[in-house]
Amino acid sequence: MDVVNDVRVGVWQRQEASFFGQTAKIDADGSIVETHGESKEGMGLSYNGTWGYHPLLVSLANTGEPLYIVNRSGNRPSQEGAPAYFDRAVEMCRRAGFKDVLLRGDTAFSQTLHFDRWTKDGIRFVFGYDAVSQLVETAETLTQEEYSELVRKADDALDERQRRAKQPRVKETIVREKGYLNLRLVKEEIAEFTHQPSKAKGVYRMVVLCKGCRSDPDAVRRSFRPRGNLWRTTDVSSA
Repeated sequence: MDVVNDVRVGVWQRQEASFFGQTAKIDADGSIVETHGESKEGMGLSYNGTWGYHPLLVSLANTGEPLYIVNRSGNRPSQEGAPAYFDRAVEMCRRAGFKDVLLRGDTAFSQTLHFDRWTKDGIRFVFGYDAVSQLVETAETLTQEEYSELVRKADDALDERQRRAKQPRVKETIVREKGYLNLRLVKEEIAEFTHQPSKAKGVYRMVVLCKGCRSDPDAVRRSFRPRGNLWRTTDVSSA
């Protein structure tokens, strides 16, 4: 895609100056592409038992453009090869005229080996991060005063007159009828602290999202389990 991207840079450079005043948000993700063929070269068996490919997609969120699509066997991990293509995407965005660059991805792309060099190069990033035991213990020692309520932008933007009527919760009704444990989200709180990953020399900001759940008729309880919470690691300068 190098030829296409060279043309893309030229198109970007024709935009108004305000186009480069925004942060270039570069996203990376992997997606399983199933194939039913018996003789497809390069296919593999993915983690969920699907035969096919696992291409890496690096895109510019600002415009929705795919910058790099790298085909890989279905048995390859999401993050394989991502740092090199992140670097190429950063170079392209800077060559076009972007001054501020932000890398984004889920937990698979939080490759701490590259944090220090990205930070030194002035590249900002926000990645998902696995809720390892050390981070869970740190989050559990934070005081209530260190947490603040998370207000979703959509909730903050709409007043009661604009909200549409809530529809019946079919899933919740079935869960109750069958006597299953019914967990309901009551509130969300966020907190942050610093953390030094084992493969990095720098200290980085961790943001944890705590979900307060209620199980009828239990009281609200806080959980820091990986399944119920969102962790983000960012460069400290963005704090």
